[in-house]
Amino acid sequence: MASSQTTSGRLIEVVKNAIGPMAQYAMGYMNPVGPNNMFGSQGTGYIATMKLSVATVAVAGLDEGTEGIVSYDRCETADANIGQINMGTASSFCGLNGALWGYHIAKVGTNFGPLFCSSEPFDSGELSMFDENERKRISEGFPVYGAGPLLDATERLFGHVAKGKRRHPPLPGSHVVCANKNATVRGPAYAWAFLAIAIAKDPEHDSSLFIEDCGTFNARISNQGEVIPDPEQVKRLLEDHQKNVVKSIVLCGQDYDSVEYGKAFISSKAIYAGPGEVACALACAPYILLAQEDVPRNKVPEDLIDISLADWEKLVWPDHELATTAWGPDGVIVIGPQG
Repeated sequence: MASSQTTSGRLIEVVKNAIGPMAQYAMGYMNPVGPNNMFGSQGTGYIATMKLSVATVAVAGLDEGTEGIVSYDRCETADANIGQINMGTASSFCGLNGALWGYHIAKVGTNFGPLFCSSEPFDSGELSMFDENERKRISEGFPVYGAGPLLDATERLFGHVAKGKRRHPPLPGSHVVCANKNATVRGPAYAWAFLAIAIAKDPEHDSSLFIEDCGTFNARISNQGEVIPDPEQVKRLLEDHQKNVVKSIVLCGQDYDSVEYGKAFISSKAIYAGPGEVACALACAPYILLAQEDVPRNKVPEDLIDISLADWEKLVWPDHELATTAWGPDGVIVIGPQG
């Protein structure tokens, strides 16, 4: 899954200048780095990360506003911990001054077979709307993989909110720009979210694209006490919908003067809220400056380009065990009744 392109001077400069002022905390992109950064980082680069989380909260004693706040807050602290931040919303690109954690640096190195090709969501009638060159490009398509390894990489970077499981999350109270969307719903219902990234074929001139898509599925409880739809049915709904998300990637490429993508990664997550509960699903991509201690000892930031995620973890966290979310190769997780 790792990029095969030769390391560019642009990527080296991005990583050199994407180290924040704090030893043990990440900072949001565009936060000042100060004059005494130990690596000489100017803060002009950023590291994009990927987080996809769901949570529920009991609504007793809460109103519509506060139940949304609490459930959203729980999403921020679930899985990769980005709790206690002031989240600002950005559009959805990882551009020429950015690098993706787990892909460009601290590479996950996992080679899943493609889920499908991006050309599959289009039928012949839809293709007829495009000129011959665009039809040819769309029909050639690009492979689409599950994004689980990239989500896992963010979890290993930030750690968990529980004491003893924390790593280098964004500084509490800091301002962090994120591409983000969320959905909140009272049960019985499911909240779901997709997060995808399409990798630009020409990263020296074009931006990679994030897509966040969130929504809800209504549910009901039968006379026998069964939840309808059940988690397997919801999983199939998500699997069907992921092709529409990929179709949106292709169409966005048309809008940007035919930007071409070499591959894409996509995952989705859903959670059931029963009566008396509210569910929230969050898809976000925090843009950060790394904590200084995320650069392994006796290394410089640009060394992260050639270090795998596994080796990075051994160097930075040799004695720190972290059990992360078990993403399967299909990149879909549904948490049903009773978890």
